[in-house]
Amino acid sequence: MLDTRRSILKAMLAAPMVAASARAAAQPYPARSVRVIVPAGAGTGIDLVTRFFTDPLSGKFGQAFVPENRPGVGGLLGYTQAAKSAPDGYTLILTGIPLYLLPLFSEAAQPPYDPNKDFVPIARVVRVPQAIVVAPNSPYRNIEDLLRAMRKTPGEVTYSSQGVGSSAHLCAVVFNDMSRTQARHIPYKESSMALTDVMAGRIGFTCQSSAGMLPLIQGGKLRVLAVTNARRWKLLPDVPTMAEAGVEGFEVSSQLDFMAPAGTPTEVLQRLSDEIGKIAQTPKFAELCHARAMEPEFLDYRALVPEMKREAARWKRIVELARA
Repeated sequence: MLDTRRSILKAMLAAPMVAASARAAAQPYPARSVRVIVPAGAGTGIDLVTRFFTDPLSGKFGQAFVPENRPGVGGLLGYTQAAKSAPDGYTLILTGIPLYLLPLFSEAAQPPYDPNKDFVPIARVVRVPQAIVVAPNSPYRNIEDLLRAMRKTPGEVTYSSQGVGSSAHLCAVVFNDMSRTQARHIPYKESSMALTDVMAGRIGFTCQSSAGMLPLIQGGKLRVLAVTNARRWKLLPDVPTMAEAGVEGFEVSSQLDFMAPAGTPTEVLQRLSDEIGKIAQTPKFAELCHARAMEPEFLDYRALVPEMKREAARWKRIVELARA
């Protein structure tokens, strides 16, 4: 009899909690404002892309989608904050390649987050091309010339980057590995410095993202030998890919993906993916990408799940090569 009374009492105490949970589950998403973390400062490319989406998403869902800049430590602060946020659909983040690279270069005994375990994808919206460039008066007229020099004098041809572990550094690491050659790394503190010494002919080449290089290429201050992504860049349609230039299978590029903390409900991911996809495929978004030397590229959240695993494995291998 006593056990029966206890069971009834427990049921009575639990009933309000169950009812509250049911009411919360029944609430349409979103019921309040949504934070969108930007792991970079205001005015950067990733910031502008984020803000392009937040306004129309706010209008569509009837709740504010609020960009929140969290720069610092190469984006680590923003990624870590997103990873530790509640998986309820009210924290999103626009991510780039640093999502995968930062934990690999962490000196902590335990990395601050795991890209595959702590994040779930929503949608890819941008592809950021990269290219290998040299000085306008460089003796290297094409990738074949550069490879010939690298093979003739191993370690003497130099390349610049904006620091160890940067995309420019790792791009050249892949180049060395896949071409079985050896160029020497000269790290700088920022990409503008790395480009300046290439333009002056003090450095052999560099592999940088499109946004910073396109005006220099168009102004004749840099000569582009090849783009490093899988397909030709629409803004430079006559420039071959690395694969077309003779390094078969070469592909290094960056992208921008909307993500959420792991555990975010599938129905929320689906709704967000659908609405983001509509915005990503508009002419206005294509215009923004064109102005920032990027390319629109939409993948929904289901297609991005296996893509995330491939990206994490690929960048882990590249970082291991860089450390070898």
